[in-house]
This record gives sequence, structure tokens and C-alpha cells, in this order.
Amino acid sequence: MAQQQCQGNIPASTPVQRFNDQGNGTLIDTHTGLMWKKCLEGQDGERCGGQAVRMEWDSAANLAQLTGSDKFAGYTGWRLPTLDELNSIVEQRCSEPAVNLDVFPRMPAVGVWSMNQVDSFAWSMDFDKGRAYEHLKGAGKYIRLVRNLR
Repeated sequence: MAQQQCQGNIPASTPVQRFNDQGNGTLIDTHTGLMWKKCLEGQDGERCGGQAVRMEWDSAANLAQLTGSDKFAGYTGWRLPTLDELNSIVEQRCSEPAVNLDVFPRMPAVGVWSMNQVDSFAWSMDFDKGRAYEHLKGAGKYIRLVRNLR
């Protein structure tokens, strides 16, 4: 596993102060008004231990729909994020992974599914370098769920 590389001379695009850690496995992004699960699906809710699960897009969408009706941290409405929402948590000054590890601990440099899809393709955000890619829905990617606060 590669060591995260960050350019210290560039201001953080996702500073820790922008996120309120709720202490229950969720974070509130004060910039976007979204509530994020702190960990990828399959990891535990607070420390992000354990193994994140990787699945095809249809399975990820089904998981999000099931999880959306269940309560996590007392909330329903969890869903796959849009590509723009995923882009909002990319840390522009870092790579491998392109995320603020103080906000999203133990985040690997992996692709995460978005809800954006057309026919047999769906978009993911690659947190290796922080770029979006279109993939066949049968590809295996990871899942980070989000919900609107309102």
C-alpha cells in the first residue's frame, strides 16, 4: 500500500474544520450540508476498522436503497452520492488517497460508486488521484453512503 502524498504548500480543499464529527460514525459537511458515513460500507462505524466491501453497481444501489430505509446512527435516507458530492470530499492537495485522512480515516486509494449512471455504465470517483471515471456496472467498486440533512 502506497503512502499518502500531500503538497503542504497548497491549502486544504477539505479542512478538518469543515466537518463536524458526530461521534456516531457520521460527519456533517458544513460546506455542502450533507451527512456522510465516516467509513466505507463494511468498515465499522467510528474507527473504520475491518474490510470495506466491493461490489457491482447494481448491488451497491440495492444496498444503498436497503440501508436508506434502515437506521444508521438514528437516521434514514442514506443513498449513493452523486459524482459532484463525491468530488466535494476529494482532497485536491493529496493523492494515494486523495482524501483528508483526519476526516475519513483508513480510506484506501480506491474507486467509490456514485449514483450517476447511464445504461450499462456508471461513474465512480477514484480516490487514488481524485478523478472520475465511467465503468461498466459489473466492475467492483466501494461504497460510501451520504444523506441530505433536510
